[in-house]
Amino acid sequence: MADEQDIEGGPGDQGGEPAGEGVVLTPEELFAIQARRRNKVARIMRKRGETEWPFSITSLMDALTILLIFLLVTLTSDPLNVKQDAHLLLARSTTPLTPEDAIPLTIKKGFVSVDQKEVVRVDCRMSGGRACGEEQIQRRTYCDMNPAECSPEELQVLKSLYFYVDKTYKENGDENSFAIVPLLAALEEKVKQQQEENRELRREFKGIVNIICDRDIPFRLVAEVVHTAGLAGLSNMRFAVIRSSTRY
Repeated sequence: MADEQDIEGGPGDQGGEPAGEGVVLTPEELFAIQARRRNKVARIMRKRGETEWPFSITSLMDALTILLIFLLVTLTSDPLNVKQDAHLLLARSTTPLTPEDAIPLTIKKGFVSVDQKEVVRVDCRMSGGRACGEEQIQRRTYCDMNPAECSPEELQVLKSLYFYVDKTYKENGDENSFAIVPLLAALEEKVKQQQEENRELRREFKGIVNIICDRDIPFRLVAEVVHTAGLAGLSNMRFAVIRSSTRY
C-alpha cells in the first residue's frame, strides 16, 4: 500500500511536486515533474522484481498499420498487373527485359489512361467511315481467337476496325497533330509529382513510362501517344508485352 501511495498523490499532485491552484508551469518544469514521476514508478517496479517493458504497444501498432497500408498500395498500384479483355490484349515478344516501376500509360480500345485514370476517349470506325461499337469489338476478339468459326467476309470487315483519338482532343483541333492535349496535361502532372517525390527522397528522376498498349491499336495512335509523352518530359519508354519463347 505504501508503494501505491508513492505513485498516486492527492488532488493537484504532479509526481511529488505540489502545484497550488492557478499555478502555471513552464514546459521545462512540467517535463522535470514527469521525469521524476517516471523514475519513481521505475524504482517501485524494481523493488517488486518487475521489469519495465521497453516497447510501446501504440508505436508498434502504428508501425504495423503503416506497413499494411504500404503493402496494399504497392499491390493494387502495380502498373504491370494487367487484366486482359476484349479491349486490351497485349502483343507477344521474346524480349529479355524486366519491367521497372514507372508511370503506367494504357492504350485500350475505348480510352487512354494514365495511372489507371481515363484521360481521353478512343473512337472506332469501320471501313466506309461507319462507327463501330461494343459488339464489333467483342466479335473481333472472338474471331482473333477462333478464326475457323468466322467467315472470311466477317474477318475482313473486323480487320478494318480503326481506332483513333478525335481531332477535338488534338493541339489546335488539328487532325494531323501528334499532340493529345488532355493526355499531355495528365502526364505533366504525374511527372511533376514524381520529380517532387524523387527530390525529397534524393533519387534521380529517370523519366520512364510503361506503355500498356492493345495489340490492335494502329501505329498512328501509338505514335501520337509516344510523341505526347516526350513533350511531357518522358524520354525512356517501355512497352508491356507477354513474354514468349517463340519468335513471331
